[in-house]
Amino acid sequence: MTDLSLPEAHLAAQRSPGVILFTVSAIADGGTTMARVYSSHPEAYPVGGRKTLDGQTSPVWYERVVVGGRPFLGPDIESVRSFFFDSELIESLGCGAIINVPVRHDGETIGSINFLDREGAYDDDSIAAAVDIADRIVEAVRAAVLHH
Repeated sequence: MTDLSLPEAHLAAQRSPGVILFTVSAIADGGTTMARVYSSHPEAYPVGGRKTLDGQTSPVWYERVVVGGRPFLGPDIESVRSFFFDSELIESLGCGAIINVPVRHDGETIGSINFLDREGAYDDDSIAAAVDIADRIVEAVRAAVLHH
């Protein structure tokens, strides 16, 4: 299994599971925020953008992805609307489904990789492809963490 740079991960994601929007975030500020370290759409989701983990994320999402280290699938627009405060922006980009996969090192979540595509685009095979990519960007996210 070859490590990927963040741009290489984006290219891999375009092949499978498929993406319209692709972002990678690293946990920063002592674990209180997620800092975006890569974005396929920097005008809408700029690198360096931050979300607080207590106020701008769903508690269910946080427990599943950050604490539990498990992927999150939002297969349709209702899921996106339920879990993400920025759902209007997500929808405006043509996205209606999301997979979030934790990036983990030594048993700890150090970031997340975020795949977004049209509603209904993702299934269990999509999750497997997303997890494979997340497993291959650990070193790239670790390097990004050092800069945030």
